[in-house]
Amino acid sequence: MKKKIRFILNPHSGTAKKHDIPDRVKKLIDSKKYEFDIVVTEGPKHATTLSQEAAQKNYDVVASIGGDGSANEVAAGLNESETALAFIAMGSGNGMSRFLKIPMNLDKALHVINTGIIDKIDTVRVNDAFCLGTIGVGFDAHVAHLFAKAPKRGLSTYAKLVMSEFSKYKPLTYDIVIDDKIYSEECFLLTFANSNQFGNNAIIAPFADVRDGIMDISLIKKFPLIAAPSLVWRLMNSSIHHSKFFSMMKGKNIVLKNNGKLKAHIDGEPITFVNDISIQVVPHSLNVVVPAN
Repeated sequence: MKKKIRFILNPHSGTAKKHDIPDRVKKLIDSKKYEFDIVVTEGPKHATTLSQEAAQKNYDVVASIGGDGSANEVAAGLNESETALAFIAMGSGNGMSRFLKIPMNLDKALHVINTGIIDKIDTVRVNDAFCLGTIGVGFDAHVAHLFAKAPKRGLSTYAKLVMSEFSKYKPLTYDIVIDDKIYSEECFLLTFANSNQFGNNAIIAPFADVRDGIMDISLIKKFPLIAAPSLVWRLMNSSIHHSKFFSMMKGKNIVLKNNGKLKAHIDGEPITFVNDISIQVVPHSLNVVVPAN
C-alpha cells in the first residue's frame, strides 16, 4: 500500500520563486511509494491547521516547503503524532534543515523524502508557543523584528540590518532560572538552542543536539566593534565557543524572568513576551525524515 504525503507550500518564504514547485514535485516524487497532495498556505498559522488535518487523516509524512518559520508551523501540527515532518528548504536561513543535513537543492531534498529514514527529535514548549530550533532574545531578536517588516527578504537584507543596528543596540541584563538555579547575566545576545544554528550555518550552539533532551544556552556578552569580524567568523566556522565573549550553560527546564515587553524570536519569527518565559524540552516528540546515510 502506498504511503500518503502532503506538501505544504508557503508562497511567501525566502526569496526564491516557487511557481514551478508543484510540477517538480509531481515529476520527482516516487509515485510507486507515495500518493500525495500539495496545498498552499493562506496566512499565519494556516500551515499548522493543514498539518494537523493531515495527521488526523493518518498521513505518513507532511513536507514543509518554506523556511524555518514554515517548518515551525507545520511541526506544531504534527508534534507528538505518528506523522513525520519532511523539509524542503526554501527560506532565508533554513537552520533546522541544515542541522539535519537536508540538501538545500529541491531535487535532492525530494530524493531524501523518497529514500530517507524516520528519526525522532526533541521539540520545545515556549509558554504556549512551539519551537523547533532556537529561541532568542537580545540583538538577534531586535533584528528579527525589523527583518519581519523589511520590504525585501534574504541574507543581504538581514546583513544590512545587522550593520545598521549594531552600534545602536544596548545589551540588557537577564535573570534566568535553569533547573532551579538562578543566574543574572548581561547579554548582547542570549539564545536557547535545541539545534545548533540560527540558519545559513551560523553556529551559535556548537554542541547542541536535537536528540539529547537538553537545551543549550548560548550567551554573548557586550563586545567592542573591533571584535565583531572575529565573532562573525567564529559563528560561520563553528568555533564561537573559543571566543572570550562567549559562554554557555545547559538545562531542561528554564524560565527567563520578564515583567515588561520583551522582544524575542522563535525559529526566526518575531514574538513579544509580557510575562516570564518558560522554556521546556519535550524529548523525542517529533518524527522527521532524514537522509538514510
